[in-house]
Amino acid sequence: MNLLRHLAFFVTVAEERHFGRAALRLDMAQPPLSQGVRRLEARLGVGLFDRGPGGVSLTPAGRDLLPRARALLEDADAFDRAAHRHAEAAQVLRVGVVPELGPRSCAGLAARAGAAAGRRAALTVGTTVTLVDAVSAGTLDAAVVAHPAVLGSARAGPVVALPTEILLPDEHPAAAWMGPVALRALRGLEVATAPRAHAPAAHDLLLDSLETRGRPARAAAAATPAEALALVATGVAFLLTPDPELAADGVARRAAAGEPVPFRVRVVHRDDTPDGVVEALVTVLRGAGDAG
Repeated sequence: MNLLRHLAFFVTVAEERHFGRAALRLDMAQPPLSQGVRRLEARLGVGLFDRGPGGVSLTPAGRDLLPRARALLEDADAFDRAAHRHAEAAQVLRVGVVPELGPRSCAGLAARAGAAAGRRAALTVGTTVTLVDAVSAGTLDAAVVAHPAVLGSARAGPVVALPTEILLPDEHPAAAWMGPVALRALRGLEVATAPRAHAPAAHDLLLDSLETRGRPARAAAAATPAEALALVATGVAFLLTPDPELAADGVARRAAAGEPVPFRVRVVHRDDTPDGVVEALVTVLRGAGDAG
């Protein structure tokens, strides 16, 4: 016998206190329902109901077993839902990308990875720390994160250096020059960058690189590229961005003179990431680097 189905009969009759109403609720005829409850009682070796002309009432055994039956049915439903989630996840490639790359690049990376895996791609945009943790925990298949970073149990692909350009307030004196701008010329401006907690090692590397190039700068924390752009537009900071489409009124874009300050990224992934996904992501990133 189908134990779960017959337990559902038991619970429904117990709640309705009447076989006829229970049969209507279950969308079935009353005789098969009555027979099913009797089969369950025979299987358990105990009566569950006292039957009378006005309906039914639970026996002491029925009262004791009712919450257990409900718990079994709820567990079965939870099991079924979890199995469906796993089945759906097996059809979706879960990809993460840091927001600094910009919406167009993030979407393109996810689409290329999904095509390589032959699956629909679901995109998560998040911080380097969050994405690495998600890959390590198995909730993401692969992610493009800032380098360097502590990788935990995640595996990593090669480092790709993406070119950056300077965004600066268009009223800053350095913006008057249409050619490449030296970092030393960005006097009076902080550097807009993600909070250190988002990618500690990459954050420190950026500040060290600026100091090495003769432009020590105080970091102005911006949780998103939009926040960083606002700091630039309001005259507070400059930004080194790998996103060629990031722009706003009051903001000038200039190439950086001298030795470049790239935005370094790498693909982190799981051991069971589908074949071709990492290679596809690295190919797209290298293409962006070569184009720059």
